[in-house]
This record gives sequence, C-alpha cells and structure tokens, in this order.
Amino acid sequence: MEKILRSYQGDENYIFVSYAHKDKDLVYPLIRTMQENGYNVWFDEDITPASEFTEYIAENLLRSAFFIAMITPQYLASHYCRHELNYACNQNKKRLLIYLEKVTLTPGLQMMTTDQQAILKYRYPDISYFYDKLFHSNGIDICKSQSIRFYSGDAADNAFEIENGVLKKYHGDANAVVIPDGVTSIGDFAFQNCESLTAVKIADSVTSIGNFAFWGCGALASVYIPDGVTSIGDGAFQTCDALAAIDIPESVMHLGRCAFNTNTRTSTPTPTSEPMNQTWIEPEHDEPAVLEPPCEPVSPITDFEIENGVLKKYLGKSETVVIPEGVVTSIGNEAFIWCRFIKSIYIPNGITNIRHKAFEWCDSLESIYIPESVTSIGIEAFYNCGALASIEIPNSVTSIGDKAFMGCESLTSIEIPDSVTSIGDYTFAWCESLTSIVIPDSVISIGHEAFLNCKALTSIEIPDSVTSIEDNTFHRCHSLTSIHISDSVTKIGEEAFFGCYALSSIEIPASVEKIGKHAFPSNTAIRNKSSVAIPPISDFDIEHGTLKRYLGKSNSVVIPSSVTSIGDRAFWGCKSLTSIVIPDGVTNIGDRAFSCCEALTSIKIPDSVTSIGNYAFAGCEALTSIEIPDSVSSIGDGAFALCKSLTSIAIPDSVTSIGDRAFWGCKVLTSIKIPGSVISIRDKAFWGCNSLKLVKIPKSVTHIGKDAFPSWIKIIRI
Repeated sequence: MEKILRSYQGDENYIFVSYAHKDKDLVYPLIRTMQENGYNVWFDEDITPASEFTEYIAENLLRSAFFIAMITPQYLASHYCRHELNYACNQNKKRLLIYLEKVTLTPGLQMMTTDQQAILKYRYPDISYFYDKLFHSNGIDICKSQSIRFYSGDAADNAFEIENGVLKKYHGDANAVVIPDGVTSIGDFAFQNCESLTAVKIADSVTSIGNFAFWGCGALASVYIPDGVTSIGDGAFQTCDALAAIDIPESVMHLGRCAFNTNTRTSTPTPTSEPMNQTWIEPEHDEPAVLEPPCEPVSPITDFEIENGVLKKYLGKSETVVIPEGVVTSIGNEAFIWCRFIKSIYIPNGITNIRHKAFEWCDSLESIYIPESVTSIGIEAFYNCGALASIEIPNSVTSIGDKAFMGCESLTSIEIPDSVTSIGDYTFAWCESLTSIVIPDSVISIGHEAFLNCKALTSIEIPDSVTSIEDNTFHRCHSLTSIHISDSVTKIGEEAFFGCYALSSIEIPASVEKIGKHAFPSNTAIRNKSSVAIPPISDFDIEHGTLKRYLGKSNSVVIPSSVTSIGDRAFWGCKSLTSIVIPDGVTNIGDRAFSCCEALTSIKIPDSVTSIGNYAFAGCEALTSIEIPDSVSSIGDGAFALCKSLTSIAIPDSVTSIGDRAFWGCKVLTSIKIPGSVISIRDKAFWGCNSLKLVKIPKSVTHIGKDAFPSWIKIIRI
C-alpha cells in the first residue's frame, strides 16, 4: 500500500470522505492525491466500530465543509456508510458522489441523491480526466489549505507516477519540479492543470513529451528541454500563459500541432524565432521541423467526453473547436448535436469516421476540415448545418449516409470524390443554395430525394455508371434548366423531376425501360427515345375521390368538387400557392397536405371537414388566420407548427384533443381560445409561442403534456 497523509485534524475547512473499509485500496490513492493537491481531507483510519464510534463519526461529519461518498457495491451494503450519506443529506452538506464501480441504487437512494453532484470514475479511460472533474467540483475549493504534512518519506519522490520509464502523472503541487533521471518519456496529460507549477527541468534521459503534457499550467514560466528530446506532442504547452520564451533543441524532429501557446516565442535551429501560433509538418528525413500556416489552439481535452477513442460528447462552449490529435479515432453519434454556437471545427488526421448525426443542428457552423483518414460520413452527419457554405470531402471517403447534408441551405457547391460509390436518400435535400455539383463516374446509385428542393441547382450531368434515377431525386429543383441522362439509365422514378418548371426540354434515352408517375412537369417538352409511353399530366391527380397530388403551378387553386379527401402531401411544398378553395364535401385533410406552402395567406375549411392531419399546415409561414369549423373533432400533431404569422385562432367546441406540437413555433400567436370539449393538450402543443402571455384552460382538460406551454405563460383554470 502506498503511504498516504494522515487524516486532517486542524481547524480549517475539510472534506469528509465516506467509504467502505473493504475499498481502502481504491480510496486511499484518491485521498492521497487530494491531499497532495492542497485539500484538507478527513477519513476514518480503519476505526473498529464501538459504542463511541457513531458519535465520533457524526462529530467529524458535522464539522466538515464538504462530503464525498465513494460509491461501490460494498459501500451500499454497509449500513454505516448509508447512515453517513443520510446524515450528510439531512445536514445539507455540500456533497459529491464518486462512483468507483458501476452500481444500481435502490429507489430510496435514488430519491436521496437525485440532485447531487456525481462523477462516474469507472467510465474515465484516463485518470487525469477524473481529477480534472474532481478538482472542479462545485464547492470543493473551500477545503484547500497551504499546510500539508506527510506521514514520512520524500514528498517529491512520491509525487511522480512512473511506469516503464514513462512519467504517467505528477500528483504534487510544488512550484519547481525536477523530473527524475531515468524517465524516458513524459506521458500525455502528465502535468495537465498543475496551476502552482512555475518551473520545470526535464531530465536528460527524456526523449519525448506527450500530447497536452503541460496543458493548462498557467503559471509555468520556465522550462528546460534537453538535447535528447526528439518529439513534442500536440498542445504540449498550450495555455501556458506565463511561458514567454522557450529554447527548442536541434534534436527535435517532430513538433505537434499548436505545441505552444500563441504568445510563446521560441529559439529554434533557424536564425530567427517565430511566434508559435502555428502548426508543424513532420520532416521526411532527419531535418528540423518546419512551420505550416497559423492554426487555432487545440481545444482543452476536458471539453471532450472520450471513451475508447470515440468522441462521445463535446462539453465545451467555444466557437472554434480543434479536436486533439492522437486521442480520438472516431466522432461518435450525436457528438456535437445542437452545438449551435460552434462556427469552425478542425478534425485531425487519425479519425476514420464521422458517425450518425455527429454535427446535426450545428446551424452556426461555417467551416470544417475533414482529413484524408476519414472513410465514412454517417446518416444525418451535417443535417441542418445551415451556415455551412462549402465543404471538401477527401478522396478517402467511400460512403456518405442518408440525409448527410440535408438542410445545409448555405452550401453552394460540392465535389464528390472518385472514391464514393453511392449518394444516399435525401443526402443533399433542401440545400437551397446549391448551384453545382460534380458526380464522379464511381457513383453507381443516387438515392430517393437525393437533391429534393435544391432550387438553385441549374444543371447536372448523370454519369454513365448510374443505372437508375429514383423517386423524387430532383423533385422541385426549380432552377434546373438542363440535365443529361446517360444511355446507361434504365429507370426514372416517380416525380423524379416533378416541379422542375425551368426544365423546358429533356431527352429520354432508348435504354429507359420504366418511367414512374408524374416523372416530369407538365410544361417540359419530352423527346422520348424509349419505348415507354408517358401519359399527359393534368393539374390534379385524383383517385377514388382523393386528391393525391396537385401537379400545377398556379398561385390560386380551386379544388374540383369531385374531391372528398385531400391526401397526404397533396400540396406539400407548393411555395407559390397563395390561396386555395376547398369544396364542400371534403371530409379529411391528410398529413402534411399543405405543409411548407410558404406563401399561403388564407384558407377556408368547409363544415364538412372532420379531421386535420398531422403537420397539415406546418411551415405555412404567411398564414395569418384560419377558421376551424365546428365539424372538426381532432387537430393532428404539428398541424399548424411554424405558422410564424398566425396571430390568433379559435378552436371549436367539437375538438377533444390538441396534438403534439400542434401550434409549436407560432411565434406571434397572441391569443388562443380552448373550448370546454378539450380533454387533452399534448406535449409541446404551444411550445415556442413566445407572444402568448395568458391561457385559460377549462376544467374539462385532464391531461397537459410535457412542455405544452412556454414556462413563462400564466395559466388560469376556468
């Protein structure tokens, strides 16, 4: 057992450590590190329980300023430990739970610890991550002291954690440190965040300094690097703000990305020194390291949750993110999802894949660097990155997932490398600024809706390698004026070019064997060399009384009286539609029937309609008012979501349920009348209705879903 400091006995604030005696081999090293980092720590030194034991423990716990529980199965099995935790809660002590092992809490303990700080130590692959979290816990700093006494032995020797010549971690708090002879390498993060450190002498035996070795040593002003050092890792001395100058020996052959802080000047083997706000290129032969253009500082390692090389979650708040090199091999699912503040990201070499939804809804992201090591871009990887204007996909990438760049509305051009063989479903859908794209001969398939609503796309050439154009592939590419379909194509799917009204003519090669319904707009002149007949297209596609699809492009539409139902997506995305007349006799308005009709200002729903489908009018941004007749009994999920001009609405007495997100995002909605017939208002029904101040809810309502209304709204029961 490594020696530790004795339990604190003074009058200063101290930490009370609650642990099971069977766990002392796990707990004592943690206590020692806390003490060596300047914290007063009290713990019972393997006391044998006796009659006075409870009083002794209680007195010391009561006088403590901070309480830490070391949670393990043995801890939960000990009634003494549970009593200590319960007493700390009752005394309202500042508390931290450290889970040394994965455990399952009883319902009672779950209820007791719901709102407490916790660190899952067993999940941290590197102990430095754990100590960074521990020493930044809320309230722990009040227990720090300047006077620490050891049992025995030399403090400096005990402060170094060395394994096979590698200095893995420094646990001391000295101002000046001399690294012992015999150490050959300073490990990654070895001195990370040693805030008291001002000077370091590195032993002549050291040949390499690891990634982030001295990262965050803000007071470090003097460093001696011996001639034997050949490699200095990424961010090794980043954020060492006091380090104004440093001598780099001629022996250094590799200098990692942003190894030094931006204000640190270096003397190098070259005649003049340069500011070290730069990255480095490793030389091919035995030559001194050379400079690349300036780069951004590497992001703090504590900004990332990393597990087995996978970047699980970004925890920081920076607009610029530089992922550390050599630490991460994969960007995990949803790693940066909803990080709406990030503007630029640098992905280092060594990362092989960008997983599903990795950067979804990073809608301020303007630039990203993807290295040659990346081979795959996952599903929805950059979904709705609305500010991303350009991106370079390296030749190493072989697959791009469905919806990978969907909704990147600022993306103007993209070149797909020869290594890619397929473009997935919806990959570039709603890239409304995309004017050009180069599809290489390596691509053999283009998915459904791949370029849906790319309304700025003017021309495209489909390579000979592609044999099929799927359903809706170029649907509503309004500016598309020319397209070349190669002789290899055998199938053109339903509505493949529907809504491409600028496409005045098109030639269908003889190779085509199948053409789907409504493949082309009605105004396109078709030169058909195939044997497939193309029927004429009318404005309305009606089947058994259901209006399946509106195929025209008029601003004002009168639906034929023969229609009894408006089908799903019947008018979806008719952006020029301003008004519509629905005839008496229509009983149902289907899901997304008028969704994204952005210019629609008014609509009259007849008394015959009994149901309004999910998202039926979602995204009708110009719709200022709508009258729902008494015949309607249900309003579907998201029915009027994002109707940003809708100011008021009266729900009739016939309605019994208001669906999820029914009026979500109706920003200027100032008044709503909910009748006594309504019994359920579901999740987020009025969430994002920022202009609503007061809502009267009748007693008939028995269920109000999660986040049904914004938190500031005053709700009155009537």
